[in-house]
Amino acid sequence: MFITPPLVAILKSDGDYAALLPPLLALAEAENVIQPGESVLIKPNLHAPVDTPATSSVTDPALVGALIDWARERGAGEILVADGPFFGVNPPESVFTLVGMDKVVESRGAQWRAVNHGPWREFREASPYWPKLVRISELAFSYDRIINVALAKTHMDCMVTLGMKNLKGLLHPEEKARFHQEGELSRALVALNQVVRPDLTIVDGTLGMEGLGPHAGTVANWGYLFAGRDTAAVEAVVTPAMGVDIEEARVLQYAVEAGMVDPAAIEVRGEDPARIRRRFERPYEAMLRQLPGVRLEGKAACSACKLNLIRALCEEAAAGVLPPERCVHIGKAEAGPDALLIGKCAGAANPGCRHLPGCPPRVEKIKEYVRGEGEGRRQITDLP
Repeated sequence: MFITPPLVAILKSDGDYAALLPPLLALAEAENVIQPGESVLIKPNLHAPVDTPATSSVTDPALVGALIDWARERGAGEILVADGPFFGVNPPESVFTLVGMDKVVESRGAQWRAVNHGPWREFREASPYWPKLVRISELAFSYDRIINVALAKTHMDCMVTLGMKNLKGLLHPEEKARFHQEGELSRALVALNQVVRPDLTIVDGTLGMEGLGPHAGTVANWGYLFAGRDTAAVEAVVTPAMGVDIEEARVLQYAVEAGMVDPAAIEVRGEDPARIRRRFERPYEAMLRQLPGVRLEGKAACSACKLNLIRALCEEAAAGVLPPERCVHIGKAEAGPDALLIGKCAGAANPGCRHLPGCPPRVEKIKEYVRGEGEGRRQITDLP
């Protein structure tokens, strides 16, 4: 049962999660969210394989470990930590093993799982903003409590990615891509949050990410931890604290329009959101700064393709390699005559034209392809 009016707690964070969680969740009146014997699903943000949480791209295993301990103290029964990476990561379990999440979870007697293997609950034509078929992990419906653990990051499509977008990790991998390719991602995410309702949402801004998030951005040493029972309310507090207006953050804007949250009705405890406000660099600002002159067309492209492409171009720029003078094109749209086509979708949308295959193409392959393409587009029959 959610608190009315919704409460959101904010505490300054130095990364000592074991010490911070009890007072933070007490401020949020979440101490009794778990009853003895209840099963608990912890959903972190493990969207991509990285080898350290210091990248600010994935949830810190130390935070998840502290949450498991906190849940155990309240008598939780089975505890499962589960997430699914962005489309194309193989094996999906690598997002747990590379950052060491698996060891932290196992050391506390809990379990972990990549949701990619199912089982799934099917929703057919359940929302005008969804594809006709949407499959959500059955785990979202079979556990007594869901704890949603997100990060404070900017996002190339949604401006910010916080607690509401974090639930996208529970989708079938194919639906993750379709959420980007069919309709408007932000509205689809709001509809997802009307189906999956976490009992507790935590947003970790100890190390945030700004610029080309959610994976290719830069670390923002912010130093705050947020928590609340209502995911949309937490979103409505963190977003302006990141210096982002509601009109810029379409997920939050549509959630407000749908009546899921009234920002004016939220009670905030702990730190003052106005005092801790930090303007996060926008993705488009970072792109102009890091990749001057790049022309990118990414309509109907999924985030996996965008992330790998931006990372490849940024790494090339950092190595002193000039960006391509031609338009770089990804996604399911018709391209101009001089465009460099990257990815399976771009090739399918422009039949007969040379393109780099892959779903998504690997970073190194993108670098090789972009460096080698200086002669304009050629027919597939011209390929060596």
